[in-house]
Amino acid sequence: MARRILGEDVIQIDYTTERVKRMVGKVLTGNGITRCEKSTYALVGGEELSDAEHQQSAAVAQCCSRR
Repeated sequence: MARRILGEDVIQIDYTTERVKRMVGKVLTGNGITRCEKSTYALVGGEELSDAEHQQSAAVAQCCSRR
């Protein structure tokens, strides 16, 4: 998203990427979907997921961290 908005300005891309990460984390935590401990976000109720659901959420997290 940041790249499309800002073209190739690396400094602005990095800044916008960090801002978006923080906003999303804040909103999800505020809505009780995630919790944040020591700058690490975790899914509320994540410990209750099945093995298949853990694998699926890990794949999504890995995909998101690459972007």
